[in-house]
Amino acid sequence: MRKTLPINLQLFADGGDGNGGQSAGGDNGQAGQQGNQNNQQTAGVDYDKIQAMLDNATAKKENAVLKSYFQQQGLSEGEISQAIATFKQNKQQQTEQQQNANANLQNEVAAAQKVAEQAQIELAATKVAMTLGIEAKTLPYVLKMADFSKVKGVDGKVSEDNIKASLEQVLKDVPALKPSMENNAGFQIGAPGNNGNGNPGNDDAIRKLFGLKPKQ
Repeated sequence: MRKTLPINLQLFADGGDGNGGQSAGGDNGQAGQQGNQNNQQTAGVDYDKIQAMLDNATAKKENAVLKSYFQQQGLSEGEISQAIATFKQNKQQQTEQQQNANANLQNEVAAAQKVAEQAQIELAATKVAMTLGIEAKTLPYVLKMADFSKVKGVDGKVSEDNIKASLEQVLKDVPALKPSMENNAGFQIGAPGNNGNGNPGNDDAIRKLFGLKPKQ
């Protein structure tokens, strides 16, 4: 009669699962270590150093091309060095001249925009002054004294309300510039009944205010 030994199947099952777990754990550990190494390498990248290396390589290539060219022209080593230095100096000067030209152009554009904006403000201020009854003879003085630095609204456009506030502030500070009672109906050149001469007394006061001699 054959004798058989009992086999513990669970032992083999546990052993198999255990090895599989160890293998999976090992793979995950290696993947984690590799990820950490990649992160460390990325974090340690010196982009300034890379750019310096590229610039240096470009400069060497440029020097090699220039040297080859000047050698073909029959120049000696000393002459080649001098020619390369002169070439680079001229190149630098041209770059600076171009940069200065661009800066000057930008300044001219900004100045033109400022002039156009000032003209727009003065035109709008003239229209507002008409509604306030400011006389033609006093208008240049009022515009000159008004502070238009804050006439733009929140939308960046010229605000007639802000212009009106600036003009009214001038009239408040300098009562001599206020329109005469006869001109409250609107903008007029000369007050009625004075043959277009306006109010001589008020005119003399305004001229005195600005250091001008009274009219004879």
